[in-house]
Amino acid sequence: MRLLSILTCSLLFSATAEFNVQGMMCGVGCASKIKTHIGSLDGVSKCDVNFDKGLLTVEYDESKMDDQAIVKTLNDKTTYSCSVKEDKPKGFFKRIFSWF
Repeated sequence: MRLLSILTCSLLFSATAEFNVQGMMCGVGCASKIKTHIGSLDGVSKCDVNFDKGLLTVEYDESKMDDQAIVKTLNDKTTYSCSVKEDKPKGFFKRIFSWF
């Protein structure tokens, strides 16, 4: 029963967001630096960097993290410029509340 409630909570609070990242010079060192900074944030479960597209994709627990915290972390702790790619709500609660 406890496992079911943990899985349910993780599904409810799970969100995926995409970010534009400018200023990357390579697909190895720059991508690794971004993954290190974003992956260490509490609530982030997955972080992928696509150097060719200048795109960062992050899966996170929206009860612990939000898009703006990810943007702020990357902009403050690196030389890259980061912005939210899409303003569409991606998390469960954001999708529900966007209907109203």
